[in-house]
Amino acid sequence: MAKSPVRRSAGLPATLLDVARHAGVDKSTASRALSNPGRVADKTAARVRKSAGALGYVSHGVARALTTRRTRTIGAVIPTLDNAIYAVSTHSMEGRLQRAGYMLFVASHEFDLDVEATLVEAMISRGVDGIALVGFEHRKKTFELLERARMPYVLTWNYRPGKLPCVGFDNREAGILIADYLVRLGHRNFGVIAGEIRGNDRAAARLAGIREALARARIPLPDTSVVQRPYSIEGGRDGFSILLGKQPKPTAILCGNDILAIGALHEARGRHIPVPDEVSITGFDDTPFAAVFEPSITTVHFPMAEVGVNAAIHLLNLLGVTDEVPERQLPLRLVVRDSTLQPRRLERTSAHSLA
Repeated sequence: MAKSPVRRSAGLPATLLDVARHAGVDKSTASRALSNPGRVADKTAARVRKSAGALGYVSHGVARALTTRRTRTIGAVIPTLDNAIYAVSTHSMEGRLQRAGYMLFVASHEFDLDVEATLVEAMISRGVDGIALVGFEHRKKTFELLERARMPYVLTWNYRPGKLPCVGFDNREAGILIADYLVRLGHRNFGVIAGEIRGNDRAAARLAGIREALARARIPLPDTSVVQRPYSIEGGRDGFSILLGKQPKPTAILCGNDILAIGALHEARGRHIPVPDEVSITGFDDTPFAAVFEPSITTVHFPMAEVGVNAAIHLLNLLGVTDEVPERQLPLRLVVRDSTLQPRRLERTSAHSLA
């Protein structure tokens, strides 16, 4: 069948009828080819998919059948479900959305930005009214999908001044905050157990902040003193073991989050290395575990629940559901606990000067 001319208003997203005309099939065949391709010939399904791609068509699910094009659902694509910090922010987002009569759909991409783009496309196809993502770093395809569908969205867990739709905090400033504190204590030999930076602009920004603070104090941080590991207990233990073999040995180890710090503390305990007497260890996030672990962990408090609440408010505001204005930049604070101390050489110097 010959392709029919496609006539649609400039700037409007392509419809299923546009795709059908472009592919030279009827609307029901186009629908089956996209939603249940096994029910049409392979060549026909391929032609319809090609037309959909050429026109930038993204199915908007049941929302297209509604006059309002609203399903009262929001999608959230987060890096992982295996991390308490995202559980806290997602739970608080869901609570605020429920108050407005909205449901939350959650999916995780496990730090794979190609998978994230696929999940975003699937959520748009199922008709969500808005989408929340984590961080600034995403595939170009992800932003193209959001723009084609005219989908309200918000980027969370990071903040940058300007018009970017974001709710979060300055991760670079968090790195500066905790590194400056350790420098003031007198530490000069540092190691870092960072989270894996690929696909994680938050981890990259924290490391950049640490480097900036140390450079300002004229303290070197060679690449060999930075270990990237998965956010896990084992990652922290492994990273600590590697850094322990460096010369000179670090007197302070900064971990990319509290879970890595707990792993490092476990390894130190297993090796009978007293913390903080021999080495100070820090984290990021200020999870509940940080306060009750022994020793309790010096960390940077991230407002996890507030991220979720304000992300929900931001989307509801864009959808015209609320006039409430979200707080876009959220505050950070240093939480000093028992896992940090001035290095022993300074203690000995102080004791000698008092004698």
